[in-house]
Amino acid sequence: MENQNEIDNEVFLLSDHVHALDKGFELFRLSYRQNNWEEADRVANHILSLAERMYENKKKWGELVIPLNQMLKRPLIFYFGYGFLAKSIVFQKHGLFDLAREYIAKYADLGWYENATEEDIEEIERFKGFAKANGYAVDLLSGKKELLKEYIDYIHEYDEETLPGLITIFEAANLNEWNIDEYYYSSIPEQLDTFSELEDLGNRVYYVKLLNQLAAYNLNQRRYDVAIKYILDYMQIAVTMDLYREFITTIGMFENVRNLATTEQQIRYQNILQEVHHEKSISSYIYADDIS
Repeated sequence: MENQNEIDNEVFLLSDHVHALDKGFELFRLSYRQNNWEEADRVANHILSLAERMYENKKKWGELVIPLNQMLKRPLIFYFGYGFLAKSIVFQKHGLFDLAREYIAKYADLGWYENATEEDIEEIERFKGFAKANGYAVDLLSGKKELLKEYIDYIHEYDEETLPGLITIFEAANLNEWNIDEYYYSSIPEQLDTFSELEDLGNRVYYVKLLNQLAAYNLNQRRYDVAIKYILDYMQIAVTMDLYREFITTIGMFENVRNLATTEQQIRYQNILQEVHHEKSISSYIYADDIS
C-alpha cells in the first residue's frame, strides 16, 4: 500500500497544466478520504494563502493575470469558499466546534469579492447553502439534539444532503451518546440499499463512512449482530478504497465483539484482513464499555 508521502507526491506531480489550487483541491479530498486531518489542515492553509495572493494580484494588475486565472478549473472565489470550508471540516473533526463555526461564517458570506461575475455569484450562493448544512452539522455534533428533527427535514428536502447528513446524524448520536432508534429503524433500512448502488467515488466514500457510523451506533446500542454485519460490509468496501485510517478503527470494533460473530463472519473477517497490515485503536466515537 502507498504511504502518505507517496500519495502526496502522486497528487502534486500532476501534469504542469494543472493549477496548484486544483492540485490542492484534489489533495484535500484525498486527505478527507484518508481521515488525515493534519495533512488536510496544511492543504487548506495552502489553498487559502494561494487564493489570497492571486486575488490581490488580480485587483492590482487586472486583465494582466487573466491568462493565469484561465488555468483554473473553477472561478477564483470557489477556492476561497472551499478553503474556508476545508478549515471548518478540520476543526469539526477535532471537536473544535466554535472554531469550525468561525470558518463556516466565512464561507457563508463571500460577498466581499470585488467585481463578481455571474459565475462568481453562483458560487457565492452555493457556499451559502453549504454553510447552512454544515452549521446544522456542527450544532448537532456539539450536542444540540433539539435541532435533530429540523435537520432531518432539511436533508430530506435536498437529495444531495441525504447521505452526508445521515453520517452527521449518527456521528452526533455516537459522540453524544444519543439513542435515536426511532429514526434509525424508520430511515436506514429503506435507504441503505439505494446508497450501496451508488458508483461515483464521492458517494462511495460517504457510503462507507455511513457504514462505519452505523456499526458504532449499533455497538453502542448493544445490537452486536447488526453491528458485526455493518463492520464487515464496511471492511469489504474500504479495503478497496485506501480508507485505511477508518478501516483500522473498524478492526477495533470487530475485535471487541469477535466472540459474538458467527463462524461465517469470522471467516469473512479473516479473508478481508489478508489484504491489509495495519493496527490502530478503536474509534473514539465508541462509548460502550468493553464487551466481554
